Amino acid sequence: MLKNKGHSSKQGKIDKLAITAVALQDHILHDLQLRNLSVADLSKTNVPKREDTSKSLNRNPKAVIDTGLRKKTPGPKVEDPEKEYVLDPKPPPLTLAQKLGLFEPPPLPLSSDEWGKVKQRSVSQGDSTQPCPICKEEFELRPQVLLSCSHVFHRACLQAFEKFTNKKTCPLCRRNQYQTRVIHDGARLFKAKCATRSEAGRAAAQRSNRQTRRARRGPRVTLLSKRIPSL
Repeated sequence: MLKNKGHSSKQGKIDKLAITAVALQDHILHDLQLRNLSVADLSKTNVPKREDTSKSLNRNPKAVIDTGLRKKTPGPKVEDPEKEYVLDPKPPPLTLAQKLGLFEPPPLPLSSDEWGKVKQRSVSQGDSTQPCPICKEEFELRPQVLLSCSHVFHRACLQAFEKFTNKKTCPLCRRNQYQTRVIHDGARLFKAKCATRSEAGRAAAQRSNRQTRRARRGPRVTLLSKRIPSL
């Protein structure tokens, strides 16, 4: 009996180690996949659905009567170009290793209030006024993303960084599994800068025009004063 108990306990430890090894391997494979990256192009991975032709053939055709009245077709919806939105897809299901407590589960999606605090922190740091930390160029009108760690990058630069490193880590603070949100702070600052430059150019042009007008009027007045004889 003692031998059987020792054998069963030993077998239980072996089974537990095997389950742990399988769970770790499954978690590593899921972690290496690129489809969970925030800025990955999901349009290339989506497979278009095929329509069932058999159902379309079995439909009863209805007679269409031409009344001569044209129905107003609704135009395409115009989206706000400065609308902010989250790029991250829905959180993936927990892996076996996360269910067993070997790894921490992914963080829950941030609420709108939490995103507001993250953006306020980024604005106080002046991240959008500085160049992109990856390419060292100004944001201007190019797409811009804000991470949940309050760091800001070009969307294309972050996408290239994620593909190069094959993992989701912030290039600055090395935070894992960050969340991403599209913002337009850099574009707004660039537009405001261009507007101030154009206004300054207009003011300078107006001043130069006034000076040229005054310079042209001066000689005419002197000539007229010379022609009039003194009394």
